[in-house]
Amino acid sequence: MRTFLQKIKALFTKSDVPKTSLQKTAIISIIFAAIALVGLIVYFAIVSPILHAKENYVPELFEGEVYQNGRIYMLRTYDRAELVTIEIKNDNEHYKLNSYKDENGDTQFEIEGHEDARLSLQQVSYFIADVRNLITNSPAGQERITVTATEEDLKAYELDKASDPAWFEVTLTDGTSYRVNVGKSLVTTTGYYVTLEGRKNVVDGVEYDIVYALQSSLANTVLSGSEKLISPELAPYDANIYQTTMFSVEKFKGEKREPVVIVGLVADQGISASSQVYEMLYPASYVINEDDYGAEVLTNLAYITATEIVAYGEEIYTPEVYEKFGLDLDPERIGEGTDQNYAMMYYSTKDPASEDFASSLITLYFSEKQTDISGVGFYYVYSPEKHVIGKVLAETFAFIEWPLAKYTNPYLFFEYFTSCEAFEIVSEREELDHRFTLSGKERTRVANVTTSGGDIVYKETAGGSVPLVYQTQYKSTATGVEYIGDFEIFRDLYYVLITRTLALYAEVDEEITSIADEPMATIKIKTAPKDHPISYYQYDKNGKRGAQLRDEGGNILCHEVLVPTTLSNGTVRNIPYEKAFYDEEAKRFFLKSYDNNDGNEKPSGFKATDIGTVEVTTFLPMSAYGEYIETLYSYEIYDLYDEYVDYDGNTVRQMNSTYKYIVPTTTKNTYRLISGGEKELIETTTERAEVGVYIRTATIDKLFSDTHKLLNGEAIDTMGVN
Repeated sequence: MRTFLQKIKALFTKSDVPKTSLQKTAIISIIFAAIALVGLIVYFAIVSPILHAKENYVPELFEGEVYQNGRIYMLRTYDRAELVTIEIKNDNEHYKLNSYKDENGDTQFEIEGHEDARLSLQQVSYFIADVRNLITNSPAGQERITVTATEEDLKAYELDKASDPAWFEVTLTDGTSYRVNVGKSLVTTTGYYVTLEGRKNVVDGVEYDIVYALQSSLANTVLSGSEKLISPELAPYDANIYQTTMFSVEKFKGEKREPVVIVGLVADQGISASSQVYEMLYPASYVINEDDYGAEVLTNLAYITATEIVAYGEEIYTPEVYEKFGLDLDPERIGEGTDQNYAMMYYSTKDPASEDFASSLITLYFSEKQTDISGVGFYYVYSPEKHVIGKVLAETFAFIEWPLAKYTNPYLFFEYFTSCEAFEIVSEREELDHRFTLSGKERTRVANVTTSGGDIVYKETAGGSVPLVYQTQYKSTATGVEYIGDFEIFRDLYYVLITRTLALYAEVDEEITSIADEPMATIKIKTAPKDHPISYYQYDKNGKRGAQLRDEGGNILCHEVLVPTTLSNGTVRNIPYEKAFYDEEAKRFFLKSYDNNDGNEKPSGFKATDIGTVEVTTFLPMSAYGEYIETLYSYEIYDLYDEYVDYDGNTVRQMNSTYKYIVPTTTKNTYRLISGGEKELIETTTERAEVGVYIRTATIDKLFSDTHKLLNGEAIDTMGVN
């Protein structure tokens, strides 16, 4: 060792002999090693203890305080199950939450005095978190705002008695409780100046309050009204919303509410072209716009929630509360339908004939549309079922403002050719007074032409005058049949009839435009619910596919079908059938069922004819009878007149050349149809639209001119304009 140290000493001793490169390298290495050694000594002796002390820093704590995660907690974080009651007093109200155990043994809460009010689980969770997690966040670090708060300090933080601070008090399962007083909000971060009731700092015999900076979003929980805890649900989720059987919007007019629209679910879907799934019940004279109704109305009804609840409970029925939100919730007026709420909406997916239908209706009342400071439109909505007033986006309920036109399909009339039994066009100006009455099935269809009064219309032929009749003609082709002859011109006229579109958004100045006293033309159409032509295969009892047949359809769909049957003891029993079809040629009822081989609905018994059509072979007894509804559509077409004052001051009244005005009327006749062809009128209902619609003059003129073309045997351009 001595020799080693002597060598080291020699390296650093001044000598006349120059140092070798190896010696110089050794000197440098020794110097760096010495520096590293000194650094290690300094780190472990000075730096490391300082860092260790900082990492394990625990400030001096007052009794009850907890230090964890670098923060002072005013109290330990209690489990949710330890909370018995939470009493809140703020600028809005003074209320209490009581805990209870649900069916799963979990701790839930309810508002005292409003036990029936459904609370939002999410909002309650936020609330509970804020009263359990009392985490401080002083701008000065881990320390409190002050531990020697004087009365002046408390006043500055709005925690003195004169400031009447908000507070919340939590009672625990062990019988103890704690109250936190909440002063003004922090400026530099989210939170509030607070004190814990009863916690004092004694200095030289003097008690001081301890002021904390509570890191919390109390503004959205404890400091808000209790309505923030209420579930935002205004109506329950309904998975069957697209099977809504009744929907209506009513608005206050004059002295009471009146319906804007009522929409129902079609009982026999697919039978009518105008209402495949839904139908306009009011006004019945119009055709429902199924696309917009499904996408923009029903979709938004599946689960209705408010963006926020603004009031709840019995207090909402007091004028000082409901009037603040632009609503009229007087129970007597609501019951009588004389309330002055801007709009009411109701709907149900239950069968209207069921006993619980009335109780199943979901009803909501709307204030007038309002706009917030951001320019976003909203409504206040009252839910009788939930006893709440909520705020909803106007965009979601845009249909509340829809005019009737938005609910309406743009077609004047739209129905399958098979279902049409007759239509007539009468106009003295257009020299038309013709009724076309149809009979027969697809390949035997006939249109007899008379006047509206029933007089036969004749046509001149080489052999003299003969009744004007259009009869189906066809010839066989490799792919089926090809229809030919004048009946196809008649079919084209019907196509023109069902493609007349209304001018739903016509720009007509109603201040200067008036409607003529008498219609210039009337169109009437009679329809009945009939099945449609369809092709399908015939299968034998083993499921082997045979020939493809053509079912010509045209059979009347009847409901409430009964077959009186005499039993052996002489009593008569009615055998009911939900529906059956009436063959007007056979004058008999027959049933249909779905064929498992291809899923098509077919007569219960049938055979193929020589021309490849279906012939029904199995009928119900001749005693069978049923009911069906015949619908009569009437469209009165009026001229429009524009009035203005000319240059000389004269009032000029001239016909509007762009638009006509149409007022539809719908009559529904319910018949009892008896085997053999006899029928009895059971009920008649008629509804005339209170508000008509506009149609372009050129649009309706094409129907008139094409009718003349048919009568003259000229071809009709179905896609052309007038």
